[in-house]
Amino acid sequence: MKDGQIYSHPHKLLDKHLQGTLKIAEEIALSCGIELNEKAKNALLLHDIAKAHPTFQKMLLTGRGKFGHAEPSAVMVLNLTRDLLYTEAVRRHHSRLQNMPSEVWKFWNEWELDDNQRLFRCLPWWTGANDIALAMQLDIQSWYELLPNQDEWEDIITDVVEKTTDESGQAMQFDWLKLRSFFSILVASDRMDAAIGERLPLNKLETDFAQLKEYLQEKKDDKLAEWREGVRKGVIDHARLVLNKPSIYTLTLPTGAGKTIAGLQAASEFAQRSKASRIIYVLPYVSLVEQNADIARIFLRNVREDHHLAYGNSDTDTEKEYEQKNNEDFISFFRYWQEPVIITTLAKLWEVLFSPRANDAMSFHSLYNAVVIFDEPQAIPANSWLGLGNTLEMLSSELNTTFILMTATQPEIAKGTELAPNPVIFPAIRHKFHWLGQRITIEELVQFMVKQGALTNSSLFVLNTRKSALLMWIEIRKKGLIPYFLSRWMTPLDRNHVLQEIKTKEKNRELRCLVSTQVIEAGIDLDFELAFRDLGPMDSIIQVAGRCNRHCTKELGRMFIAELGEKGRSYATQVYDSVLLQQTRLIFQKFNEFDESLTPQIIADYYGAISSIVDNSELWGNITEGRWGEYVSLFSNYDQNEAMLIIDYDGNIDTKIELLQQPVNKGEDKLTAVKKRRQLYMELSRCSISVPKKYLDEWGNRCGAMIFSNEPDIIEQIGPEMWVVRQRGIGKIYRRDIGFVPASIWDLLFDIE
Repeated sequence: MKDGQIYSHPHKLLDKHLQGTLKIAEEIALSCGIELNEKAKNALLLHDIAKAHPTFQKMLLTGRGKFGHAEPSAVMVLNLTRDLLYTEAVRRHHSRLQNMPSEVWKFWNEWELDDNQRLFRCLPWWTGANDIALAMQLDIQSWYELLPNQDEWEDIITDVVEKTTDESGQAMQFDWLKLRSFFSILVASDRMDAAIGERLPLNKLETDFAQLKEYLQEKKDDKLAEWREGVRKGVIDHARLVLNKPSIYTLTLPTGAGKTIAGLQAASEFAQRSKASRIIYVLPYVSLVEQNADIARIFLRNVREDHHLAYGNSDTDTEKEYEQKNNEDFISFFRYWQEPVIITTLAKLWEVLFSPRANDAMSFHSLYNAVVIFDEPQAIPANSWLGLGNTLEMLSSELNTTFILMTATQPEIAKGTELAPNPVIFPAIRHKFHWLGQRITIEELVQFMVKQGALTNSSLFVLNTRKSALLMWIEIRKKGLIPYFLSRWMTPLDRNHVLQEIKTKEKNRELRCLVSTQVIEAGIDLDFELAFRDLGPMDSIIQVAGRCNRHCTKELGRMFIAELGEKGRSYATQVYDSVLLQQTRLIFQKFNEFDESLTPQIIADYYGAISSIVDNSELWGNITEGRWGEYVSLFSNYDQNEAMLIIDYDGNIDTKIELLQQPVNKGEDKLTAVKKRRQLYMELSRCSISVPKKYLDEWGNRCGAMIFSNEPDIIEQIGPEMWVVRQRGIGKIYRRDIGFVPASIWDLLFDIE
């Protein structure tokens, strides 16, 4: 308590924060077409009320100590609203949601009111408390007056808690929707008021189709431009007829048909007709975000890229010092979906939909009345199709959300109205598939591909793991050719540079060779004469084939597939589900060689077989059974033990991180300050990658003890989940041509250079 005042944050009065949070929440809800009832409003006004406790006030004053304010605030909310969903949103708004049938029931049944009455007796009544009580239309003189006696409390638990946790699956799914919607509004408005004291300005969706027309005119030198223009016009004309209400739609076009432009135009036209809140364009990989954001900016305004920077993912409420926690929340706020056009990743949308963490769920309400484009939805694992499909159907029905799933290989996620007027077939057969069998080594594969002309024709190699891709890159180098390299172990800055160089060589018809991981599979407009793909799901193989003779510059491209491995172990089995791989093997056993004309039937048969085999129940089961604290990872091989690695290109990383971590102070213009920090965040995102901690630990130990002992500062750990490669480490631990280099691979590189 400072100067007799009660604060929620340093320099922010508690009553002003509570009322400010409600005001921002009402503005957010209004912009999304959401109605906040009186119970929701009262929950917002009480969400931080326990911060009035003297212990919390002392913590603010000294910067030290711990005090769990969320739980006692939630007790007030439960007693006043008798609504467990609003209560849980308040209780967990600094941490993560819990399972409704188990953890939630256990917590509230073990909360002994008598044992905690001392805490509530200590909540002071101050001038601002009168304003809060008045806003809730309460005639009280003490917060303690709101508490029931023990018998009444037990009745509340019985009537409210047990009733909610015992609901059927059908009711539970709507409870999930109600809780997640309010949870996201509470978290966003709480963070926003704490960070800047007001809601960020809301820009309108603006389009410039005249500029799109100019762009399309410039593309007419392409020999396939006339066909693509016909496809685009057909899609747009048909979409104007059938895209007439919030629902689920599909856009199925072959690779190279221009689906990005067609899909974005159809979505933006509908968004304007329906007065949608925003367009959210979802891509499978972060490597595609900048590229597709540039395409969107051709005719859309107020576009923001949502890059991934794994910083501030705290799961705890009171385990950290208050200032540290506050800074993390402030930084996480930079990924909030405020703008009318958001270009983001599938991983981020997955977190917004399903992650129990408060900071991840913060943008969930942005889905209300939005148009969401899934580009290349086949990247979603088959065991999540049913759960995602059911989720999309519910969101479309209840939130008026429009979903467009667009790809060349349409998975069986949800039934939707097709936006292409007729099945679109590429005007020529571009490539032929060749199955080389299983199991061969990287060395054997390179020898074979050299005989096929891989060193004298433009060629593409797509591998399943970053390590195997680096080994392939090294093996090709031994043959006298230095290939380009792409993976998610390269920063967005360097990936973009590589793509631009390849596109320039393609335009000039120069020799080019690229070794890549799966980042090349979708959304990247590159063309090669020869292509190879390590065994993977059939849809992934067909997507890679879409980069083989993509623009029909040759009579027939050649697409090779084999199952690579070493020491009796397949690289494919390290990444993909065995069911997907087995179905792909069965297809190649039946069709050892086939051309592009067979791919529509092959992919239909493949998806049909997968849907009948794969267990699809977990994701939707979590929702319908109230297991809201559990998280089904997007990718089964996702490494939870990854850390952020930042490449210090200019030597200014420490300064940027320090500035980013600083909350907005009292003397700053709030909106300008947030804008500057968002820019810093984007700069850090462009020079950052996620790397397994074990590899970073390897380098940390090695640099200190062995080969770089005279350069101890080339890599440095600056936080529990954050490392920096210093300038002197660029070219060693991180190379701009191939990205992060594990210590074991560095030895191989050292041998050939």
